[in-house]
Amino acid sequence: MTSAQDRVSIGSFACAFGDRERTPHDIPDFEALWRAESPDTDFGAMGCGTFRTMSGPVTAYATAALRQTLHVHAVPASAVDHVVFATSDAVLGALGRDAVVEILTAAGLTDSVPVLVSGRQCCSSLAALAHGWSLFADPETTNVVLVSLDFTPDDRARVRSFALFSDAVASCLISREHPGDVRLLASAAGTDPAGLAGEDSFASRQQVARAALTKVLRAGGRRLDEVAKVFPTNLYQPVTQFSAMAAGIDREKLHFTETLRAYGHCGNADWLINLADYRQRRGLRPGETYLAQSSAPGFSASALLAGV
Repeated sequence: MTSAQDRVSIGSFACAFGDRERTPHDIPDFEALWRAESPDTDFGAMGCGTFRTMSGPVTAYATAALRQTLHVHAVPASAVDHVVFATSDAVLGALGRDAVVEILTAAGLTDSVPVLVSGRQCCSSLAALAHGWSLFADPETTNVVLVSLDFTPDDRARVRSFALFSDAVASCLISREHPGDVRLLASAAGTDPAGLAGEDSFASRQQVARAALTKVLRAGGRRLDEVAKVFPTNLYQPVTQFSAMAAGIDREKLHFTETLRAYGHCGNADWLINLADYRQRRGLRPGETYLAQSSAPGFSASALLAGV
């Protein structure tokens, strides 16, 4: 990290979930869909009680989250230099080509420079976080907003391998000017070629996850036992816990069960939702080290964070 980033921190977390709370069995033929996508697994062990769907356009929820993030420190729209959007690959076609402009206009952020990050499935928002942080290498950058969103218009498409998709937006402020809760120490990502071809296995997913974790710890100058809490992707609970243990992470350090139970899998926003939830419930402490992790078919990503 450059000296220009020394005073930068991340905070002002906000979440806007779909306003309709539903149960998995509200989805037609849910049991058959689950068996087809995740054979030989019991959905009862998933850990998901309800999920959320949006009754209106995703742009309205993204605008609401963004406004809430700015409201925390009363940041005027004119003070935001960049807005970094992130979404999963499957959402791009449904998002609409004017979505970014609509959100910026509704929030009064038409002077901000936007960018949309995708291509890494549910790991896209960690790539967006790294990009947003890198913008502070420019000493004139003061405020950057990260907006992570995912939604699924077709209910049947919500049922995926080891996951039940929900609709949500999460956002945060990366700022040199306003105090936050954590700073980014390092980030890393890896690609699983077998996953890209739809032929991934526990072994291939474990290998890419371990590689990303090893790289981020080395770059951040931390040991795994120094990590106080881990914010993972909200997948099938046994799979998430097994994957963590396979990488050497104590399952007791995972924070995701509460949000998984209430919201299901919110795509690339999961780690940010879990971090915000932990902050609200227990607080993020100065000097503690945290780990954000995302996993998806073909990808794994990690970000090492330090409390400030």
